Amino acid sequence: MTLLTTEIHRHDQADAIIVFAADRRITRGTVRDSEQPKIFQLPRLCGGIGYFGLAEVPSSTGTEPMAAWLWRFLSDTTAGTLKALADELAQALNVAVPEDWQLSEVSGFHLCGFAAAGRPEFWYVRNCDDTEAQTPIGLYESREDFQGRDAPKIPPGEGLVYRNGDIRAHVAAWKRLDQAFGTLLTAPDFGAPVSPAEYERWVEFKMDVIAQFYERFCRVSIIGRPVDVFSVTW
Repeated sequence: MTLLTTEIHRHDQADAIIVFAADRRITRGTVRDSEQPKIFQLPRLCGGIGYFGLAEVPSSTGTEPMAAWLWRFLSDTTAGTLKALADELAQALNVAVPEDWQLSEVSGFHLCGFAAAGRPEFWYVRNCDDTEAQTPIGLYESREDFQGRDAPKIPPGEGLVYRNGDIRAHVAAWKRLDQAFGTLLTAPDFGAPVSPAEYERWVEFKMDVIAQFYERFCRVSIIGRPVDVFSVTW
């Protein structure tokens, strides 16, 4: 399982910030298997990408970690836009991942960055539907959700969080951490996040709190430290 989040802050301003964060825990069944990076920076496209769900793909020698497959794909692609990369990724996954895996294993990717004129875009590549159960549909598809659907609903200067993995952690804790500690951050001897580095620290803090909670109290090792965080600006 995974805890993957992509936050878009100040979406309508020139100093907009995108923050990616994810844990590294890979679980096989109910057992901790390994740690893999799940988010990667895309400097050439002024963006980033992260994955959740399926953590391996078939290879000539058995299986290959999704992190290794994705890194090789990103190293080879010549896509010049986020849209082109999202479409190419969906096509490559439909070739690399067997149909029976696609029908049984939830798998998805957050692809987020800045397009023309510094407009944030969020591309969602996945093989599942939009229900809470995220039922696999047997085919990877890509779509853009931020500019095409969500941005018009967000008040000026505010942001949005896209999340995947074990949604329970986000529903129960993520926003409540913002509410509880966000109030404290307005005190004179504290400071709310303003710069990219400060937003990174804030998101990393929330991710770390949730990861520690899972490590100490969850019977199944599905989320755990270390966590990775980076930000993207235009």
